[in-house]
Amino acid sequence: MESRALLVFLSLMAVSGLIAGTCSAEGLSGYLEAGINRTDTTNVDAAGQSARTSADSFTQKYSITLDRKIYPNLGLLAGGLFEKQDSAFESGGVETDSTSTRIRPFVGLNFRTPLYSADAGYNRSEEKRKTSGLAPFATVRETWSSAFQWKPDGFPDVKLEYFRTDNFDKERRVTDTTDSRFGVTSQYRPVTPLFLRYQLSVGDREDRLTDTTVEDVNHTGKIVYSDRLWQRRVSVNSDYSFVRDEVRTAVGGGGEVGFRIFFATGLSGISNTPENVRLETNTLLTNGDLVASAGIDLGLPSAGEDANQRNMGLDFGADTEVNTMLVTVVAGGQDAAEVADSFSWRIYTSSNNQDWVLRQTVSPATFNAFLQRFEIRFLNVTARFIKVVVSPLSLATPNATRFPDILVTELQAEVRRPASEITGKTVSTSHLYNLDIRTRILDSPSLYHEFSYFLRKAEPSPSIYTVSNGLAYQQQYSRVFSGRARISREDGKERAGTRVAYLYTASVAAVPYDTLRHSLVFSGSDETTAGSNSTANSLYLYNSARLYEGIDANLGGGASRSISGTGRRTDQTQVNASATLVPHPVAVFNLGFTDSSAKTKGGETIGERKDITRSWEANAGLTPVRTIYLFGSYRIEHRDEGGEKSDRRIRNYTANWAPFPDGTLHLNFFYNETVRPEDNSRERSVIPSLRWNISSRSYLDISYQDLKTVGPALSTATKSYGGTFHVGF
Repeated sequence: MESRALLVFLSLMAVSGLIAGTCSAEGLSGYLEAGINRTDTTNVDAAGQSARTSADSFTQKYSITLDRKIYPNLGLLAGGLFEKQDSAFESGGVETDSTSTRIRPFVGLNFRTPLYSADAGYNRSEEKRKTSGLAPFATVRETWSSAFQWKPDGFPDVKLEYFRTDNFDKERRVTDTTDSRFGVTSQYRPVTPLFLRYQLSVGDREDRLTDTTVEDVNHTGKIVYSDRLWQRRVSVNSDYSFVRDEVRTAVGGGGEVGFRIFFATGLSGISNTPENVRLETNTLLTNGDLVASAGIDLGLPSAGEDANQRNMGLDFGADTEVNTMLVTVVAGGQDAAEVADSFSWRIYTSSNNQDWVLRQTVSPATFNAFLQRFEIRFLNVTARFIKVVVSPLSLATPNATRFPDILVTELQAEVRRPASEITGKTVSTSHLYNLDIRTRILDSPSLYHEFSYFLRKAEPSPSIYTVSNGLAYQQQYSRVFSGRARISREDGKERAGTRVAYLYTASVAAVPYDTLRHSLVFSGSDETTAGSNSTANSLYLYNSARLYEGIDANLGGGASRSISGTGRRTDQTQVNASATLVPHPVAVFNLGFTDSSAKTKGGETIGERKDITRSWEANAGLTPVRTIYLFGSYRIEHRDEGGEKSDRRIRNYTANWAPFPDGTLHLNFFYNETVRPEDNSRERSVIPSLRWNISSRSYLDISYQDLKTVGPALSTATKSYGGTFHVGF
């Protein structure tokens, strides 16, 4: 197969140039692409026994798109994609051949005026797979869609939408479902401070193989008020949302029904210690946008990029049952299904967004190629906070270099139940209300009263609420010194019982010069929930200085103590130091040191546990000439987790060369080496690559990967080479 693929590859390079030069019709675009890849892997165990595998693939893609205006307000968008991949896999002298073919035609009309807009479209995705020794298998997904929007000036706008999707295999033995949904959305801003929104969604799902029908009627409403009153001394922000979901299920066989969990706040962070990390709010994870990145990348990290584990979570506001997490991604035009099985997902829950408990590991997760979504199914858990933890793509994954970016766009949660358990009608209603009022009492010093009220009612569960009253103070004492302080009391009701909490924080900042800053921050809390008391206090000092032009330094450290309701006491200390040196515009040097320790005893902890993490890192980037970039880093890590010690040394080297001033030819060289003295293991990656940008729409990519892992029980050597030729018109 390898010689045939190479012949076709070279032929396409010659023919596609002619096509690109002659195809210049208005609104017509497309591309031709061919790629070849070969991977050889050798595994050697401790006894010296070796096993060899090889994999070859040849991929060809043809795409054409017509985007034209038929009339001034009427547009046509039509086209299609044809993709075929021939693969051969050999292991132990046994060869397996497979062929997969994808055909994706689409057509759509769009009508646009300042007052009205309308869309109608159809697309079909058909995939056929043939594997030696197995029966051929083909799946089809057909979607019809239409939408109409009316946007009158000064009146509520209205949008009507209808979707119908059929999923089935050609024999209708594995999948045979139809999903349809009709929606009406209206939003209105009668005055500037007030925003109103209502959405009605009526859906129907029919699974003919399990003889299951699910009818879903969903009402969603939102009222937002935001204004500043009384000469802008009082700011008021109020937000009320409700969801009413009516599900009617008729079951003749099996299957599951998923119930979306609403009113979740997105959380995210990057940390290799997921058991003890506080995640930051990330509203982009839960804004309903399935295209825009939420700032989390699961793709292959580049040299110097953070390769720590990605933490993505949700805050439900109260303990909530969940058993499915949905992670939607975009992979820069690539199909993430190619590397989806390489990810391992860990499920954690928490009651306070600080201390996390591992519940389950899911590897691999189901990947919906059409929706580009990971569907992570696990055993039912009940918690206020939940997160999934996953490492970014590894170099050891075949074709990993084709996926520098796999951007997470949305994180959703569901609780799925067997359809047989919910036969008949199920109704759930949820209310969420937030009120924030901030009143300026004094101008100098600045003194504010802050009031907030939070209410969540999810029938038939009991309501939970929190009422907060606080004072916030800010004062500039002199040109150098300033201070801030805040104290508040929170009263509320949780599922566990009544809750009373006192929160306090104070800070002093000193800025003697523009190049020198100091900040001392004290914060704490005293909380009692259902008779169980917990406290937490911390003191941290932060310093930053520009010592000279091109020399910046940061030094910070502090200590904290927390005591849980069970009597567990945790004392933590942390020190961070870093420096950046720019002796010349072509050179940048960075130094960093981190030391953190935690001592835990009492409560559910047996004896005393000590955890220590210490790391040193240095890196340098050089650009001796405009066409050359060099980067190198060295990192030492030491961990002591309850007496289990580990050390790791990581060296990274990267060289990039673009020999032509216009950057049409890029030669890249990547070298990575990781040494783990604790188990006498070593990982090494050598990846040279070449990219020639023939034109703005055409390019040639050639790459080679040499990966080697040496361990006490198993050594693995993988060599992979491939090329992609892409011509656009």
